[in-house]
Amino acid sequence: MIDLKNADINFKWNIIKQEGGEGLLKCFGCSDCSASCPVRYLDDRYNPRKIIRLTLLGMKNEVLSSPFLWLCAHCHACTERCPQGIRVAEVINAIKNYAVKSGYCPEGLKVQLNLLNNSGRLYELEDFDLRKRQRMGLPEIAKKIADVARIFQSTKIFERIAK
Repeated sequence: MIDLKNADINFKWNIIKQEGGEGLLKCFGCSDCSASCPVRYLDDRYNPRKIIRLTLLGMKNEVLSSPFLWLCAHCHACTERCPQGIRVAEVINAIKNYAVKSGYCPEGLKVQLNLLNNSGRLYELEDFDLRKRQRMGLPEIAKKIADVARIFQSTKIFERIAK
């Protein structure tokens, strides 16, 4: 049973205002998105239909604090199968963006952002890696990609996730 006494009646409207969230109201809950989701196949706790339904009901805290929101792989299988033509992966992305703006950001994502900010990659290139590339005849690459940090600075992402 879903208790709606703490529901936020503006939650769905806030998601619709996000880029990619426009199709939210077209969902009639057929569950084709969940049935076609390869992530759900591996972990049935991830359910895009449930995320969308809870969003429509205004269950803001339940949706934004759920670790399952972040499991979408953006393969767009849901979008391909949706009979309503909803770009489901984009709706999920809109909810994620709203979550970050509202101060909900999983620690794993913060760690990845810090890695990207520091080296421009999710892993640091060591001298060993660079020598190995050279021995294999691969082109030289920089240890750090400074443009990534500049992009993060211009988007103020770290200010957003610090909430």
